[in-house]
Amino acid sequence: MKTFRKQPKDHLDYDLLLGNWLAEGDEIVSVDVVAPEGIEVTQIGVEPDRIKLWIKGGTTGQSYKFNPLIYTKSRVKEVDFMIIVVEM
Repeated sequence: MKTFRKQPKDHLDYDLLLGNWLAEGDEIVSVDVVAPEGIEVTQIGVEPDRIKLWIKGGTTGQSYKFNPLIYTKSRVKEVDFMIIVVEM
């Protein structure tokens, strides 16, 4: 599972690249994501081979697991990733 680290006051973008998973001619058309309690997804970008999530907040020392559902023209993929909030 992909893991990212951020500080509590960071408001950053995180890319989930799916080009290696996509079949030839397939592309991402939408994504559904719900942020765990205590952290916030503020914006979602969809490109043919990736999604971009803008995330802010979180509490130092906490880990947040995300489970976005990514919809392509022909398939659905759940991509889990974790954000760990640390004071650097």
